[in-house]
Amino acid sequence: MKARINLSLLAAAGVLIAGCKTEPQMTNRPDFLSTYDHLQKVDNTTYRYVSKPLLANCNKFTLSPVKVMFNDFAGKDLTDEDKRRSGEFVEQTVRGAVASRYAVVTDKGPDVAEIRMAITSAYGTGGKLGLCLQGEVIDSSSTQVGAVVKTEISEYYSPHWEDKDSAKEMVKAWGQRLVAAIDEAHGK
Repeated sequence: MKARINLSLLAAAGVLIAGCKTEPQMTNRPDFLSTYDHLQKVDNTTYRYVSKPLLANCNKFTLSPVKVMFNDFAGKDLTDEDKRRSGEFVEQTVRGAVASRYAVVTDKGPDVAEIRMAITSAYGTGGKLGLCLQGEVIDSSSTQVGAVVKTEISEYYSPHWEDKDSAKEMVKAWGQRLVAAIDEAHGK
C-alpha cells in the first residue's frame, strides 16, 4: 500500500505556491494533486499534510513544468504565451531556491523526488493579484507530499506580471519556504 502525504510549500504569509480568492474549498477544486486525501485545514488559506520521514528520504529533486490551469482573468483571455511565461517564471524561481540547497536533477532515482506545481486560478481584489497554487512532491515510489496555499501580490494581473518586483519577491519566498520545509524534514 502506498502512503499519501501532503506538504505545505508556502503559506499566505509564508509557505509554497498559491493564493485563492476565498477559503480553499476541498470539495470544489481543480484535479491536479494526485490525491486530496489527508489534507488538513491549517487556516483560511492553507490545507496541508506533511510526512517528514518520507520527505527526509528525498535528497535530490526534479521539477516538472508548472501548469497554468485557467484561461482568462478579469474577462480577458490568456494567450498560450502568457501561460508559458507564467509557468516558466514560477518553475525557474522555485528551481533556483531548491538548487541553492539540494541537487536538482533530470533523472529519477531512489532518493529523487519530483516537484509538481500548478497555478489553478487567479483573481484580482483591491488592486492585488491572488494566485491559487497546488503543489506536491512525489518520491520515486510514487508516494506523495503536497500542498495548497494562498498569497497575494500587489500587482494587477496582466501579461508579463512576472516582470514585476513584487511578483519576483513573492515567488522567491515560495521557493525559500519549500526549501525550509525540506530542511526541517532533514533536521537542518
